Amino acid sequence: MNKGEKLGDSPGLPAALAGLGRRRAAKAGTLLFQQGEPAASCLYLESGEVSLRRVSGSGAEVEIAAIGAGEWCGEVILFAEGSYPAQAIAVRDVSLLEFRRAEILGSTDPAVGAFFLGLLARKCLRLNRRIEQLAIMDSRERLAHYILGLCPGHASGCEGGRRACSFPFPKKKREVAEELGMAPETLSRSLRQLEAEGLIRIDGPRIEIPSCDGLLRLIGEGEGIR
Repeated sequence: MNKGEKLGDSPGLPAALAGLGRRRAAKAGTLLFQQGEPAASCLYLESGEVSLRRVSGSGAEVEIAAIGAGEWCGEVILFAEGSYPAQAIAVRDVSLLEFRRAEILGSTDPAVGAFFLGLLARKCLRLNRRIEQLAIMDSRERLAHYILGLCPGHASGCEGGRRACSFPFPKKKREVAEELGMAPETLSRSLRQLEAEGLIRIDGPRIEIPSCDGLLRLIGEGEGIR
């Protein structure tokens, strides 16, 4: 990674925390941190994409998460563990902010601690929802929930969710199947079922939603977006 300079300010971050950040740029293929090395920093990704990969004792490599713009990487490990449990590799050219463990833990500004408490709390809530999806929802419901999460209108609270929208599948179907805890064949079958029911349309690499209402009813969230 290129040598970074401390920031004076950064939108969306408390001033005390922004002052601790160092901007970095890295080319695709760059190893950002290595599995097993001391967890010295956490990263906030401004642009690009980072793949978190775990390497087994036999050398097999498995992607456990993909980090996109606006997401954090390594913040939980920074407070809970002494070393990174996976390696982080830039999949595309990235611009990121690096926050060093010693500086975060050494800060006496309450805004810094409050920010990370909120960040970790939101991650816990997402993990709880993830557990609920895997334990309670069937494959169609999990897929419907995932597709709704991709829909720009649903995310921004569009008027009633009744406008048709279209967006690309962000990952390979195999990666989506792994994320949803199902076999690729089950994912393909569930996509066909949702399309046959008129809840989605598949247009090559894109998904079209005639209306969010049908998907919301499927996962038991009422008649529309309020």
